Amino acid sequence: MRASDRLGAFVADALRAGHARPDIVRALTEAGWSRGEAEKALADWAELSYPLPVPRPRPAVSAREALVYGLMFVALGVTVFQSINLGFALIDRWLGDPMEDFSWTAWRVRGALASLAVFAPLFLVLNFRTGRAARADRSLRRSAVRDWLAHGAMFFAALTLVGDLVSAVSAALGGGLHPDFLAKSALVALVAGAIYLYFRGFTRTPET
Repeated sequence: MRASDRLGAFVADALRAGHARPDIVRALTEAGWSRGEAEKALADWAELSYPLPVPRPRPAVSAREALVYGLMFVALGVTVFQSINLGFALIDRWLGDPMEDFSWTAWRVRGALASLAVFAPLFLVLNFRTGRAARADRSLRRSAVRDWLAHGAMFFAALTLVGDLVSAVSAALGGGLHPDFLAKSALVALVAGAIYLYFRGFTRTPET
């Protein structure tokens, strides 16, 4: 039996025997477990007046959820990238070098629009279906795959915001805050901030 299983079994037996939670934590810490391990093991059991210990639900992992959420996040990544690419192309056309080859800008716009025409609807459909399913069945919001991918998206969004800020400060120190640069920097910050805020709500537990 794994150490975590032995710890969970001990906590269940202690709660079943009627011992108070502080006493269980004290016994575990005296036996060598850390306070964090003891409190985490106790957190797996609900504080109810029921005579037997009642387990709290745990995050679950399934291959189907990995497929659906993986595809959804790939679609989101392509949509975000191509949206920024499209915005950059338009900014270059309106605020950039007027001598730039128009055919190159047109190629970038066509490529971005083609990708958005496929991946943006795919993301919206998957996002709608997963959101509707999560509202109907609260247990689906405990998906470990959903949680990891959402926090991964928040991580990259935060890194993007920090990198965008560093680029802006560097450009300001070098006197390179041109209108096209400011527009591109604002676009990146807007998209990254929107993604972070969206997934911050996406990762909230059903109870919150």
